[in-house]
Amino acid sequence: MKKLIFGYGVTGRSVEEYFQKSNINYLIYDENKELNLPTELVFEPSRFSEIDEVIISPGVKPSNSLLEQFYLIKKPVITDIDIFNNIYKGKIIGITGTNGKTTFVNLLAGFLNLQGSESIAVGNVGKSPLEIIDKKFDYVVMELSSFQLHYINKLDLFMGVILNIYEDHLDWHRDFDEYANSKRRIKEFITEENVVTNFLDGNDINNLDKEFDLSKLPFYKNTSEMFLKVIENLNFNKNTGYEYLLNSKTDEHRYEIVDEFNDVLFINDSKSTNFNSVSMATKNINNGILIMHGLTKNITTKDLKIYDGVKTILIPKDMDVNFGNLDIEIIRLDSIFNLKDVLLKIINPGDTVLFSCGGASFNDFENYEERGRFFKDIVLNIKKEING
Repeated sequence: MKKLIFGYGVTGRSVEEYFQKSNINYLIYDENKELNLPTELVFEPSRFSEIDEVIISPGVKPSNSLLEQFYLIKKPVITDIDIFNNIYKGKIIGITGTNGKTTFVNLLAGFLNLQGSESIAVGNVGKSPLEIIDKKFDYVVMELSSFQLHYINKLDLFMGVILNIYEDHLDWHRDFDEYANSKRRIKEFITEENVVTNFLDGNDINNLDKEFDLSKLPFYKNTSEMFLKVIENLNFNKNTGYEYLLNSKTDEHRYEIVDEFNDVLFINDSKSTNFNSVSMATKNINNGILIMHGLTKNITTKDLKIYDGVKTILIPKDMDVNFGNLDIEIIRLDSIFNLKDVLLKIINPGDTVLFSCGGASFNDFENYEERGRFFKDIVLNIKKEING
């Protein structure tokens, strides 16, 4: 019998590498027929009887017709994380939420290492847990998306963290309730009552504000609050955590300060792909020029709150966003690729130019990284034109 790798993206390839090392027989199925896979490894419907277990990639929607057939004949459907969990024995901290997961996971793993606890960041951050399945760490800090949590069968977490839950990925999930319930599934996997959420009562939040000046930190307030709460639960000193945050940098493309010249600050937040992350990004700016872009993934605008520091919004004409009665100048771009020329006409000393998109990048770019690099190139070219 053989395992079926269902989806041959980043996760599928890591599963294949693990199967090859472990001498496990497998077939591969992917809807992209241009992958040029070896014929003997390609799954066809005639080979159903050869499959005893399906390893699903998180990008595959539950409504996939072939996947439904496997469920119908009661074939086990598992994930790479199920495989990891079955073998790895150690403390795993699971992190989920709509915004800020990758930043948080990397911050926490970095902090734990500095405190002498050998730790590593895995999961949706780009490193498969299967790559470390035969290693030992004090803590494995695992980023978990709603897609992964939807499919996982078993995961023994030492601690679970829910950063926030807002509308997102409604092009994958049937509705917001399904999306939110996938996020909340992390609570099912905690071995003890050890869950930290952003649903803190007012006193907790106020106390953090009184203890620390969170506005000095280069992160969303929610990220900073949750970080300090988590390390406190892990019995580390919050003051040490605050100093660590104060001396840390954000991830590339996440509220990243690109440059400041002629008294104009440019911030790249291309990783912002939903409206709540846009709202969070606009909290701390003044004289702001907000640039939006992308596909809105069927989410509503109820989570979009533009704070008073924004004076102008630049948005492509093909991005469907209803701003209601918002009393802000809105400039509709014929194309995002006209952005440099428009910015050169409207920026003034004292402005903050915030590229916080609120949508997926795929209509114009391969991914949010390419979109972020596009913005940084624009900033560089504007600097050259202004300064000669």
